[in-house]
Amino acid sequence: MNNFDNYFESFFYNSKQNAALIIDFDGTVTAINPAFIRIFGYSEKDLVGKKATVLFTKADKQKELLKKEAVEVLKHNQTFDNNYLVKKDQTVTWVRGESVLIKSDGNSFILKIMQDIHEQKITENALRSLNAFNENILRSIEDVVIVLDEKLNIMKANKAFSKLFKYGAPDTGSLNFANLIKSFDKNGDLIMTIKNSFHTRNGFSNKQIEMVISPTDTRFYDVSCSFMHSALDKNVLLIVHDITAYKQLEKEKEDVMGFVAHELRNPLSNVILCNELMSEALKENDFELMESMLEKSKNNAARLQKMITELYESTKINSGYLKLHISEFNFFDAIKESIETVEVLQPAYQITVNGNGNIIVRGDRYRLIQVLTNYLSNGIKYSNGKTRVSLKITHDEKTLTVSVKDEGLGISKEQLPYVFERFFRVEKTRNIEGIGLGLYLCRQIVHAHKGRVWAESEEGKGSVFYFSIPLMQ
Repeated sequence: MNNFDNYFESFFYNSKQNAALIIDFDGTVTAINPAFIRIFGYSEKDLVGKKATVLFTKADKQKELLKKEAVEVLKHNQTFDNNYLVKKDQTVTWVRGESVLIKSDGNSFILKIMQDIHEQKITENALRSLNAFNENILRSIEDVVIVLDEKLNIMKANKAFSKLFKYGAPDTGSLNFANLIKSFDKNGDLIMTIKNSFHTRNGFSNKQIEMVISPTDTRFYDVSCSFMHSALDKNVLLIVHDITAYKQLEKEKEDVMGFVAHELRNPLSNVILCNELMSEALKENDFELMESMLEKSKNNAARLQKMITELYESTKINSGYLKLHISEFNFFDAIKESIETVEVLQPAYQITVNGNGNIIVRGDRYRLIQVLTNYLSNGIKYSNGKTRVSLKITHDEKTLTVSVKDEGLGISKEQLPYVFERFFRVEKTRNIEGIGLGLYLCRQIVHAHKGRVWAESEEGKGSVFYFSIPLMQ
């Protein structure tokens, strides 16, 4: 054995990273090195004397990849390839290989040297996907994105910047962010924070700024800053996110929570007080007081239940979850049921009915009874001591119209347009039970029936509330 053979044998058997095998030109494996055994799991017994095609996937076998490699090696003395290889455990891994023609003692064979690059390929594909993903985000992002240099000149900006500040895409250094934002940055707070980021090389997030875009449009933005290192420049990346809707929702939630807590406090306090008085009455065996307090407690609990039900239904309807259960029914039966419901709770009041309600209506019977009951209850609630409430029905071939008239407090012209709004309460009725959701629910129900609601009123002379829905065609 000459020195070359010694060198070759040393490389073949001592290589740690390069898996190698020797293949005859008919595709038979004649030797494998320890690195191949370690990396791919095969033993000499598994491969030596067998066709190397066992290492190829089904697709590569159909392509006759091994045969093509042999042809290339004979033609060019070597060939390079990247393809899958099947391990002993039948998992498939990506390998990078080089096949070389070796001649020794008049014999020729192929030395195939391989490296397992499967993890590298996975990483490359992941990076490629991530880069593509990031590019898609940048193309579609709606936030204002600005790159600033240390002098706060605007180096780059996206389309959202142009929309917010009414500028075209700025040329390098043509605009200075400090000058641009000065009128919106109270006490120069944002600019000082950005300058500090350049000094400390640390970014910041959730810095809020208020911008008066026009006399009728005030918007709120959340500003975040990231420090960017590059070989030549030191820049910061600003992300300006519009949080106006969030701020408005936050304020609305605070207003609603405060309002609801205030309205629920009174009946809840009464329930607690009644329970305490019942405890005292129980000790004194004062059953008359106990019975009185129990009745009051039940009434206040019913008030609480009504308020909570209205809150729940309001939230559900406001989120678009009002589902109607449509059927055909006699409308007069619905009117009768509504009146009976109200009279049980308010027996002292007289409800009169005018017009012919004996017609077939197609709609959600339960929901329309809810509207009728609410109209009648409101007429009684705001009657200001008057005991008469009248319900009137009119209809033609296309439309049914219902009105409920009371002789009570009435509503001012200024407040009348808002009576069907969520949580609205007429100023002079703030001391009357309710949270301002009943008429809102009525409006949503009638609108779901393709109908409309409206009201007429005069202060001190009562109100008339109307709704109309289309009749079955």
